[in-house]
Amino acid sequence: MNVSERLLRDGILTEEKAKAIKAFDDAKPMSVHWELKTILYLGIMLLVSGISILVYKNIDTIGHQVILASIFAACLGCFYYAFKHKKPFTREEVTYESPLFDYVVLLACLLLGVFLGYLQYQYTVFGTYYGLATLIPTIVYFWAAYSFDHKGILSLGITGLAAWAGISVRPSDLLSENDLTETGILMAGLAVGITLAAFSYYSDKQNIKKHFGFSYNNFAANILFIVTLAALFDKDYKVVSFLFLLAVGFYYLKYAIREQSFFFLFLAVLYTYIGFTYVFFNFLAEIGNEFSFVLGFLFLAASCVGVVLFFVFYKRILKINRHDSLQ
Repeated sequence: MNVSERLLRDGILTEEKAKAIKAFDDAKPMSVHWELKTILYLGIMLLVSGISILVYKNIDTIGHQVILASIFAACLGCFYYAFKHKKPFTREEVTYESPLFDYVVLLACLLLGVFLGYLQYQYTVFGTYYGLATLIPTIVYFWAAYSFDHKGILSLGITGLAAWAGISVRPSDLLSENDLTETGILMAGLAVGITLAAFSYYSDKQNIKKHFGFSYNNFAANILFIVTLAALFDKDYKVVSFLFLLAVGFYYLKYAIREQSFFFLFLAVLYTYIGFTYVFFNFLAEIGNEFSFVLGFLFLAASCVGVVLFFVFYKRILKINRHDSLQ
């Protein structure tokens, strides 16, 4: 039973008014915006996957030059379409009426990555300077992200930057594909995370594509927290690592309050809690008596209460009014 039927049953609406409301609801158009965007995104992914499978299965019969020429031609065609429909650059967010535009630009950048990767693999055009094969498309991705105002391509650029620095930043690979016991990986992660966070802060102050801030800080926060926790767990400089963890947590707590973002508030609280719990139980392990066992039990009980209070009062922490919406 819909709202109009309930109002009719309760005697609030007359039968004529209820019929009019039902006719209006039945006749109004239904938005398929997200359905179309999902179909377009899946289409781009399937197309790139299909091209990769075609290259793999027919490499001996088609020939490297033909495949490279085809990929390059498709890439140029997509960039031609993008430049033809591109709007002038502005520091503010730019929206395009056609949903097809974003996906053509995304396809162009993905094809560029496939082309350069294939070129390096088959002909080693960059020689032993393997970082160039990552750095060049990364530069193009950042340029395209700002030129065409595309958050998806910005994520490609950030991923490429991290890969060039020597780490993997895909959530599924951040722990499995990186040896976080190596000091070099930790330093690379810190450098990338601090760079992304600092550039996002600078962009906000200069009002340059402020809507890119979430993408920058999403990568930066996760990288900084994870490498700091890895250093805290595995390295000897635990005091420095813990203090740095608190600093990062405080920074993103302030950022979450400023942006009224539950996501960054959750990240700051979760990672800081993990670090604090590790330090606390390490301290109890050094004491090693019955009193430490009681303290550990009380800490776990207090944590459960804290989780409940966190979800009850997070709007007060973020200073969100009842009718405000979260990012």
